[in-house]
Amino acid sequence: MIVLIMLAAFILFVDHIGLLSGANNHLYDLFFRLRGPAEPIRNVVVIAIDDRTLEKLGRWPIRRLYYALLLNRLREADAVAFDVIMAESSEDDAALQRSVREHGRVTFPILIDDKMAITYPVIASGRDRAGHIHLEQGIDGVVRMVYHTLLYKNTFLSSFSSVIFERVTGTTLKRTVPGRSQGQKTGITQLDGMNINYCGGPGTFERMSLSAVLEGMYSPSFFKNKICLVGATATGVGETFLTPFSGKRKNASGVEVHANILNTLLAGNAIHVAPYWIVWLSALCLVLIAFPCFLLAGEVLTAILVPILLLCIAVITYMLFAMFHFWLPPSVPFFTILSAFFTGYALKFNEAVKMLDGAYTTVKSHLKRRGDLDGRKHTGRGLRGLLTPRGVYSKAEVLGDITDHLIFEKQLADTVIFSDVQPILLFGPDGPYILANNLAVSLFRENGVDIGTADAFMKGIAGFMEGKPDSAVILEGLYAGGSDMAPAFNVALPLPQKRYFKADTSPLTIRGKIYPLFVFSDITAMKELEILKSHVVSLVSHEIRTPLTSIEGFAKMLHDALGGELKRYASVVQQESMRLIRFLNTFLDISRIEEGRQSVRMAPAVLSGIVKEVADELRAAGEENGITLRTETPEQISAAMIDRDLTKQCIINLVENAIKYSPPGKEVIIKLVEENDHVGAKVVDFGIGIREEEMGKIFEKFYRARSRDVRNLGGSGLGLTFVKEAIEAQGGKVSVESRYGEGSMFSVLFLKNK
Repeated sequence: MIVLIMLAAFILFVDHIGLLSGANNHLYDLFFRLRGPAEPIRNVVVIAIDDRTLEKLGRWPIRRLYYALLLNRLREADAVAFDVIMAESSEDDAALQRSVREHGRVTFPILIDDKMAITYPVIASGRDRAGHIHLEQGIDGVVRMVYHTLLYKNTFLSSFSSVIFERVTGTTLKRTVPGRSQGQKTGITQLDGMNINYCGGPGTFERMSLSAVLEGMYSPSFFKNKICLVGATATGVGETFLTPFSGKRKNASGVEVHANILNTLLAGNAIHVAPYWIVWLSALCLVLIAFPCFLLAGEVLTAILVPILLLCIAVITYMLFAMFHFWLPPSVPFFTILSAFFTGYALKFNEAVKMLDGAYTTVKSHLKRRGDLDGRKHTGRGLRGLLTPRGVYSKAEVLGDITDHLIFEKQLADTVIFSDVQPILLFGPDGPYILANNLAVSLFRENGVDIGTADAFMKGIAGFMEGKPDSAVILEGLYAGGSDMAPAFNVALPLPQKRYFKADTSPLTIRGKIYPLFVFSDITAMKELEILKSHVVSLVSHEIRTPLTSIEGFAKMLHDALGGELKRYASVVQQESMRLIRFLNTFLDISRIEEGRQSVRMAPAVLSGIVKEVADELRAAGEENGITLRTETPEQISAAMIDRDLTKQCIINLVENAIKYSPPGKEVIIKLVEENDHVGAKVVDFGIGIREEEMGKIFEKFYRARSRDVRNLGGSGLGLTFVKEAIEAQGGKVSVESRYGEGSMFSVLFLKNK
């Protein structure tokens, strides 16, 4: 808004001091020439004192006796007007006076000379039958208007043409009543201005030589009903004037200008000039419309709009001028459009320079080697910086330095990225592939993984992921901008030979846009060692489980056969051997699931039946610990695609944990839930809870909480690991919510059977 007010004030100032008047005058004259000559009123004729007349009648001024003879020839004319100054007496005045009285419809000119003296004609025709012949010339010398009333020395002087008009039409021209302060002795007050609607240049009106009329070449009846204007047109005689039709400086004589003025009065087609408030209202509307458009539109569109708007203004003002005789000065609208364009362009350019400065600051902060840049003084932001000494050159030098540094770091990054040490992939904010080194392209092409878009890549790589993490969640986490939401994952690619990779993901944030980056590290050797270790442990576990089973069996037999203290010892051996067997079985189950050797038998099953069985089996164990076991199951719930036995064992593990970590007097709840495409179970307890720093570790192998509250509770640290591996092997999800000291809620979700 401030910019609009300043822009409007600037345009008003420029117009007020007259800088646009020259353009208006030029366009005004141009419109006349574009319109071309107009048909004048036929009863207005010019009787010219031309070169032929001077050859016949003698040098200028000719004798007034010829004017008397002329009046006799023009006795049937409606009016005769002499544009000839007759200020001095002559020997022919008496004859001319008689002819004027006999004709009765003659008008003479009044002159205000260079000494500001009013000069009346010596021929007595009545002052109401004389008019001033003053023609108002513009600053460029062109006569565009006439003032029909002059007030000088408290004397009203009507214009020459208005006197003729009033005598011919019998009407009185409406004139302005001057104020008290007007009409002083030292100055002329000009009133009743009228813009002349020129019919054309010299020769537009019917013209005849005065000598030809006196010679009788025209009969008196020819002049019947005509208005005859007599004036000098001979070369070097009389004053000539520039008009809008003065092409190549071909001036018009005074009598022809007065003929145009009289024609304008008779036709009633004077050029009406738009009031100042209309001009400014149109300019204000243009500012309010054009300026926002120029700000919002692009540079190319703006460059097209400006000439179109200028052309429309020119066409509209020309149509008003040519068809309705209405002059709306177009220079103010023209200047308004151009000012709005350049102001809008300057503002956009200023914003662009500020963005450039912001980009410089951002890039500089990311450069690793910028020692010489720190010592360079940066110019001011925006156009202010360009207007300082060497502002443009300083910015160019800074940008040149930035470019050199960027080229260096780009070459360095390319050397690292395309060295084919690690497969690297980068995707754009909208998902398309942006960058991949040769190793990544060849590796994923051989394994049939599409890297065209981030979504296609994640779908293709999902089949090779270990642990079957949700690839969609990983991608969503990356685009959410949080690296903690997009964890690393492992993949096993079979071609060209089976290799294992760890995929580290990170979101690169540049100017508010996120670019997902995947860097794959070859962990084949580490993975093979882990697999070997797992095989060895499994083998050892198998070898241990066999004698443990024998020990457990013999301990049971001894327990049944012995009595007293020995019976108690046999019972301890039996219980410990059973605990070790359960530990080994769980460990082996986890190993089989991790290695993909665990058979998962997926089939539709309703979780409510499984929950009822778990509750029945563990209710007694809960009561022994003072825990109430309760279920919340809806009457109707959809079936899930699961391995029934694995799922039941997982829920048993979760409920056993809930009972173990809950103090007496509390309850454990097993809830069934159904959400959109998923169905699942939640195990809720109101026990010890889990500390926040331990939440991310509870599913790790052999991890046990280090809280003082749980230190004395037994456990192998494999139960939750088994739950996670078993649930994810079925395509499900496991999650936990907990508050230390208030309790925990473990959730498992499965896809519905469709």
